[in-house]
Amino acid sequence: MNISKTNAAIVYLYQGELRHGKGFHPKTIDGILRHIWQFEEHTGSVDFRQVTRRMIEEFKDELIGRAGKDGKHGLSASTIVHTFGNLKAFFSWLSNQDGYRRSITGQLYNHFNSPRHLVEMAGAAAQKFVPTADQLRTMLEEMPANIPAQRRDRAMLAALFLFGVRDGALISLRLKHVDIDCKQVFQDAREVKTKFSKTSFVDWFPVGDDIERIVIEWIGELRSMGAGDDAPLFPTAPFKPWVGRHRIELEFLTTAAPVRKVLRKAAAAAGVPYFKPHAVRSTVAKLCDEWASSLRDMKALSQNLGHEQISTTSKYYGDVEPEVKQELFRKMRDKQRNPGARDIGELAERVSLETQDVVRKILQMALDRS
Repeated sequence: MNISKTNAAIVYLYQGELRHGKGFHPKTIDGILRHIWQFEEHTGSVDFRQVTRRMIEEFKDELIGRAGKDGKHGLSASTIVHTFGNLKAFFSWLSNQDGYRRSITGQLYNHFNSPRHLVEMAGAAAQKFVPTADQLRTMLEEMPANIPAQRRDRAMLAALFLFGVRDGALISLRLKHVDIDCKQVFQDAREVKTKFSKTSFVDWFPVGDDIERIVIEWIGELRSMGAGDDAPLFPTAPFKPWVGRHRIELEFLTTAAPVRKVLRKAAAAAGVPYFKPHAVRSTVAKLCDEWASSLRDMKALSQNLGHEQISTTSKYYGDVEPEVKQELFRKMRDKQRNPGARDIGELAERVSLETQDVVRKILQMALDRS
């Protein structure tokens, strides 16, 4: 592959713009540059100032021709759309650089726009299996816990559910990041692999004392092994004893592959379809509707998932199951026919909440008197 020196020089400048001007992650930059070099190779390393509409159209036709017809083979719509988008952004940036303004205009780089049908296909939500809370509990119950490595695996799944963190953050957590008394996880971006390198405090989600107990007992076991504050929460296994010392050597997992392996094995044993670690965040998001009794509650839950906007939680994680959606619409139609009528379920729920409030007040009065 003979790369034009002129092209290489301007791409190097663009790489600096992506890194320092836009603050993109190195992996994101690598993907963008790969698409640029892919186009450069297609044109025979023509100077970017000599690129024509015809070259762009031929490149687009080639990529679209490699699109998978069955969704499994060939390039995905998302890959193609991202390729065109990255090239459009690059040539748009070129149009403002000295020596390129006259040859590259909006009429040229707009030709990188993706066909609408591919954009729609790329934007369509991929079907993914999201386990229910009961299915997660079934998996935890079926997981063996006879040796430390097995108890680590079980705690790993429990922590995904309890913390609601991404797998990258999970494998980089240290013991000092988990506060059992406050029931919080400190995602220190200097040490924990968080999205956008964002530091945050994550409160344990109210998934149940049984889930908390699994994680707490695992932390206690690590401590009893001699693990210090900086030791990994979920180290590699099997554990290797330190020669001459009454503790073990604990090493961090380097990738999230072991987490996926744990889920695949546990799901198969419990008769649950396999799901990726990230799907557990969707499980948590779906439960937010049950946990929240006010908009403020929902905002707190959403922030705990790392979302600044509630709409993010709703858009990407909070899909309503078909049967639930059908029931909600049935209730809406009933209300439309008889606006003055109150839904029996709503009344029951309100009575239940009022009853709980009365009980709390009675208990508080009893405590005040004691």
